[in-house]
Amino acid sequence: MAMATPDDSENFLLQMAPALGVAVLTLLFGAWALHAPPQTGEVGVVFAPWTDQGAAIAAIVAAGGRVVDAGRLPNVMIAYAADDGFDERVREKGAWFTAAANGLCAPAA
Repeated sequence: MAMATPDDSENFLLQMAPALGVAVLTLLFGAWALHAPPQTGEVGVVFAPWTDQGAAIAAIVAAGGRVVDAGRLPNVMIAYAADDGFDERVREKGAWFTAAANGLCAPAA
């Protein structure tokens, strides 16, 4: 039985690189599709971890949304977006991004 050489492992990685790239892109696209925020309705609004809830609530209200509940994490708020421009406006007010209101962005039970 022949011993594996360093060249064999390098060749294996080079051969597997396209498949690994497709797998990673598929996982990222799947996660994005699962957590894509709706245009209107309840959305999870994620702020920087050091943002306090008062500032987060003020940003949501200033962007034209209504606060529904706090999320499971202290920097996540659940808001009701009445129109499709809410996500852009709330990002201008300091939010990092919006997501579907499920999973970690779901209301605290």
